[in-house]
Amino acid sequence: MEQRPLGRTGLRVSALGYGSGAIGGLFTKGDPAEQQQAVARALDAGITYYDTASSYGNGASEENLGRVLRALGAWGRVVVGTKVRLAADDLNDPVAAIQTSVEASLRRLNHDSVDLLQLHNPITRPGAGALQTASGGSVGLDSVRGAIAEGLRRVKERGLARQIGFTGLGETAALHETATSGIFATMQSYFNAVNPSAGYAGASGAEQDFGGLIDAAAGAGVGVIAIRVLAAGALALQPKRHANAGDPGAPLAGGADYAHDMNRAKDLAWFATEAGLENTLEMAVRFALAKPGIATALVGYSDRAQLEDALRWAARGPLPPDVVAKIVDAAR
Repeated sequence: MEQRPLGRTGLRVSALGYGSGAIGGLFTKGDPAEQQQAVARALDAGITYYDTASSYGNGASEENLGRVLRALGAWGRVVVGTKVRLAADDLNDPVAAIQTSVEASLRRLNHDSVDLLQLHNPITRPGAGALQTASGGSVGLDSVRGAIAEGLRRVKERGLARQIGFTGLGETAALHETATSGIFATMQSYFNAVNPSAGYAGASGAEQDFGGLIDAAAGAGVGVIAIRVLAAGALALQPKRHANAGDPGAPLAGGADYAHDMNRAKDLAWFATEAGLENTLEMAVRFALAKPGIATALVGYSDRAQLEDALRWAARGPLPPDVVAKIVDAAR
């Protein structure tokens, strides 16, 4: 497994990451034995980045991931990122809310620190209005630069998190300002074959145009973590979801919904066939691996078989440039 630098953090992470969220669902409601078997296999294959959040399964993801990493003696061999999501009342004192959240996360993980703590709210500029997405209510850019950044910095100063980052959702202009502000070491970026605009400005698939956010962040030395590379499962083209898989939830990008993404995925299926790929999921994983500037591409797994699929596809390397170009052109 290729190991890539996570921006200027000094950390190195696997090109394919391990998502422990509710969309895949193995770590929120899967069998404990299979959870441990899956991570053991992932470690053996070279996956070194593991993603979780306080909100995934109401803390179940953190508890289960912490238990598994401890059982496998893996804490010193991996990079772990979790998140803090601020509610409206938390904005009265973000510094205290962030402190409380990370302390609770560390109790669930049963560990004294994490490598990465990320703000999980969408971000907007003053006057842009609030956004409601699957990541919860938005926070203003001024708060992000002010009290929220201060709260995250204090967590880092106390040694509870090695690095701080943010989730690149919200208003596009606000995200670009945040990515280049110098405050954050990492950024999660919404990026997939349905809407690759974070990597290729203008190629939005009739959804929110993230305007080349990945290049802006990477150019500023920010480590980029690609999220929703399977479009919450829409690129699987399977109407029935796995028993462990969570509901796709509210869209993360403006103008998107699961039905729209599914229809766009159907339109892209012929690219996978033409390129001799197994299916649109292989196309999606290798498309994300092909984008320069992405340190790790997160995939959420429902079971070990899905992990094996992703490992097989990742081993084949990034998609060829001509196939990438066709997918991007189809999104314009």
